[in-house]
Amino acid sequence: MIETLLSEENRIFRDTVRKFAEKEIAPHVKAWESEGEYPKEYYKKLSEMGFMGLLVPEEYGGAGGSMIDLVILCEELGRVGVSFPLTHVSACCRAIVSQGTREQKLRYLPEMASGEKIGAYCQTEPEAGSDAGNMSSFAEKKDGHYLLNGRKVFVSNGKIASVFVVLAKTEKNLERPSRGIAMFIVDKDSPGVSIGKTEDLMGRHCSSLDEVIFENVKVPEENLLIAAGTSGFKEMMIEFNGERCGNSAFCVGFAQGAYERALKYCKERVQFGKPIAEFQGIRWTLAEMATRIQAARLLVYDAVIKLTKRGQMIAKEAAMAKKFANEMTVWVCDQALQLHGGYGYTVDYEVERYYRDVRGWSMGGGTTQMCLNRVAHEILK
Repeated sequence: MIETLLSEENRIFRDTVRKFAEKEIAPHVKAWESEGEYPKEYYKKLSEMGFMGLLVPEEYGGAGGSMIDLVILCEELGRVGVSFPLTHVSACCRAIVSQGTREQKLRYLPEMASGEKIGAYCQTEPEAGSDAGNMSSFAEKKDGHYLLNGRKVFVSNGKIASVFVVLAKTEKNLERPSRGIAMFIVDKDSPGVSIGKTEDLMGRHCSSLDEVIFENVKVPEENLLIAAGTSGFKEMMIEFNGERCGNSAFCVGFAQGAYERALKYCKERVQFGKPIAEFQGIRWTLAEMATRIQAARLLVYDAVIKLTKRGQMIAKEAAMAKKFANEMTVWVCDQALQLHGGYGYTVDYEVERYYRDVRGWSMGGGTTQMCLNRVAHEILK
């Protein structure tokens, strides 16, 4: 059914990404995870294919792709077990493309599209996760610049990034604190920028979630991306619904990969004189896995197609897709591990890594509870 939602161009792109992921990425994922180090060659490979600039217009050196293309890319990378989020593409490049001035685009996008510079998105703080309005990072306007102070945590790509897209307040004591939040582009080599703790994660062992510290960082006034209290910030938050679609697509991909491995194992594993796939209990589990994966996939593509082709508001659809896909992938990967029996609990079989990696997807981009809050808000307003 998903084929009816994709154009011929979309299907060609999907086939290209799938072949690339299976040939250039899949053979290395296990080694990358075992080493526990961020694999620089991963982004190099993505850059060579033009994926780092997927959402960047061609005039700035990008591929000029759509959010549908991003969802396809996320799903296919997730399918081979890649646990590195594409916030460089979905958040950083997208923010500059959407809200940047001509000068900002010319300065940053070509090098970001080529992968020469990696972007990181800095929003979450120790005391401001879902409650973004409670952030304490503050940028005080001075003569021709802003003086930025703050501490961000759980920053994907923090220690390898060259460019940060940073949210910070420029106004205090407002009735609605979120209206005081602005967005800036900050160069990593600016004096006062430092990298703190790198989180030791349950899964995603070669992924980088870092603390980024800003101490009296001078940010040029021309690096203001979105001013506080403007419609631009609201527009940017609406567009970040697309990032939730990317998160959801990764979950669909991981679930698909775990399901395919479980299906293969159940066809080959013989017990009581026949493949375990011939037992009704196993067959029903596999059928339920396939059904939930397809349901999540349809939710994701419904949302991103409404956003891309029709320009519709998708706050509800994106939240539904993320909530369902996040929970679906944990269940599917758990079932895949169980179907492997004791072998599933060993590192010789990839399903144990899939099981660990997927648990974190429900944290970033809006927790399950916050997604439900958004759905409730949309249907009750």
